[in-house]
Amino acid sequence: MIMDSFIEQTAPGVAYSEIKKMIMLKKLKPGQRLAEITLSQEIGVSRTPVREALRKLTLEGWLRMVPNSGVWVASPTRREMINAYEVRAKLEQWGIEEAMPNVTPLLLRLLEENIEEEQAVYEGRISAEKYPEINSRFHLSIAEAGGNEILCQHIRTAINTTDVYMVLYENYLDFSNNRSLSEHRKLLELIKERDTEAAIKMIGVHVHNGFLDLKLGH
Repeated sequence: MIMDSFIEQTAPGVAYSEIKKMIMLKKLKPGQRLAEITLSQEIGVSRTPVREALRKLTLEGWLRMVPNSGVWVASPTRREMINAYEVRAKLEQWGIEEAMPNVTPLLLRLLEENIEEEQAVYEGRISAEKYPEINSRFHLSIAEAGGNEILCQHIRTAINTTDVYMVLYENYLDFSNNRSLSEHRKLLELIKERDTEAAIKMIGVHVHNGFLDLKLGH
């Protein structure tokens, strides 16, 4: 935690945080070309840390870097997004199956606390920018209960990918029509009841709804 805080305070860390925030607040749009010099002036750092931040954001899937051409905010195709959500759904269904024999009071408490944090975001008591992190933690807590670290790594990657799509193409800062919280509550009840079959079905529906909530046009 201390190290994360230190990294955030370095020039590359500041550049990374500020550029990512611009994307999350939709100040930078999908497919928009980024200029190092403009970003360095806006953020108040030199171009070198901006360049480092752009590389990191590219590795995380937020940006697309083309050699000798430039850097753009990611703009995945519809097919790429469909594939990502389908893979995530299958992985998380497997994760539920692996986790159910290992459900403990501690896991249930963690999931309940996570839902409380999500509710706090909806009510404005926690910054909306924290929503993707809180949402992801709910899913990862279930996956980690299964004890299959390789599966967890793949689920983590799939969630990170779809989180990028959520930020880019969903009005995730508007919670008036967000069904994620109610679906998380339903999933938690099924886990409490040890209803593996229903929980597997529910996580599939939940992830699919995440795709349907994207504003992709026609």
